[in-house]
Amino acid sequence: MFSFRVKEIRTYITYFVLSVHSRIFSVAWIKDADTPTLLSSGGFKRSKPLPVEILDLIFLFYIASLLDDPKYATVRDYRTQQKEFMQEVCKVARCSRLFNRILEESLCRIWASSGRRPSSLTRTSESGMGHPPALGVWIITAETEFFPLDFSLTAYKALEIASINYHRGVEWNQSEQRFVRSLCISAYPRSLRQLEILRLHTPEEEVIKLVADCCPGLTELRLVRCSMFNDPKCWYWRTHTANQDHGYMQSSDPATVVAYANRIALLLRGLRQLEAIHIGHYLIGIDAVLRHRTNLAHKRHHPITDNMYHIDGALVFSPAHFLATANQDGGPPIDWRAVRLADRELWAQPCPQCEHEYGSPIQRAEGLAARILAAHFESVKSVSFAGFLSDRRIRPSPWRVGREKCGEDLVVWADGTCYPQSRKMQQMVRQGDWWQPLQMIQ
Repeated sequence: MFSFRVKEIRTYITYFVLSVHSRIFSVAWIKDADTPTLLSSGGFKRSKPLPVEILDLIFLFYIASLLDDPKYATVRDYRTQQKEFMQEVCKVARCSRLFNRILEESLCRIWASSGRRPSSLTRTSESGMGHPPALGVWIITAETEFFPLDFSLTAYKALEIASINYHRGVEWNQSEQRFVRSLCISAYPRSLRQLEILRLHTPEEEVIKLVADCCPGLTELRLVRCSMFNDPKCWYWRTHTANQDHGYMQSSDPATVVAYANRIALLLRGLRQLEAIHIGHYLIGIDAVLRHRTNLAHKRHHPITDNMYHIDGALVFSPAHFLATANQDGGPPIDWRAVRLADRELWAQPCPQCEHEYGSPIQRAEGLAARILAAHFESVKSVSFAGFLSDRRIRPSPWRVGREKCGEDLVVWADGTCYPQSRKMQQMVRQGDWWQPLQMIQ
């Protein structure tokens, strides 16, 4: 991703070194060089320090070189591997106070982040909002509420990679006793190439339309839903307790998957250069969740005791007891009759019974959806879904995809990296705006 940046910085360094060569060896620089160096003859001479401008360019080149690595293939990689990246940067920063200061300033101009904070640029104010990133940044990873609502990123004309938290798109209004929808980001720059949106409650249609209008050259889009798995304590789930409120739980039924994949493809049709797509949906029905929580064959694999209801008879004895102790945090009231979402710890351990019952249906559904998306987009190389059988049920389930034209026929293939020997080729037939397998219409 950053190969052209590395070349650009290398050119700048070469030009700058030549332009300041005379300055480095001028009297003005020599008088500041007070560190003696032992010569082979036994005498001493004073070293001539590089200008700060040169060190800055060298560190920019160093940072860009670290990022120009295959392990940073997706926008998710930048977010999840910040710790490893900072460990490499700190090896240089610890050499001297000067190196630390200049390297930090260089990093601030490349990468703005909340969460693990690779730069001091992201120190938050008392309001919880971060200081605006430098306008020249290439990367923004805002895992927490980093920007004010209705914030425009169009001024960030060098921005190419962004991971944005959208959780404030739906917020509880205590005075009105209802959830209020807001616009998190009002506009994106056309320079953007890789975008990840986290903890999403906003409908995909709205987000995709905005992104397609602002940056049609996007090559990667990841939409990660706020769900019962990654945030069961989210206030939104207190008042949205019906099964249909968890729309990220789809179905593994083949006909339903065909309709689903074509619907997603039509939403994305304004992004014709997409190479990687992640729509955070689980291709298994919500019945699988309920079965895992209630069926004895599944329950024996539970790492904790799972309470389905708020009145458990042990910690909470009655509705009156519950109402007296709950709803003290300023959030929406909890209906004591509603099914309680499982604690995150319930999903911390793999369930062999889930893998036995749902492994094959999910594999078939994901493969079919991936192939249909590949049929719609010539540029797409990878597709991923939310993995119901993944670690803690929150990791992606990735698929490599490809397409081949055989005369007038289109043949697509998909290969799930989580499923050995899952590669399958299918001939696709176009019917109106839809693509579907030939076998399903014969």
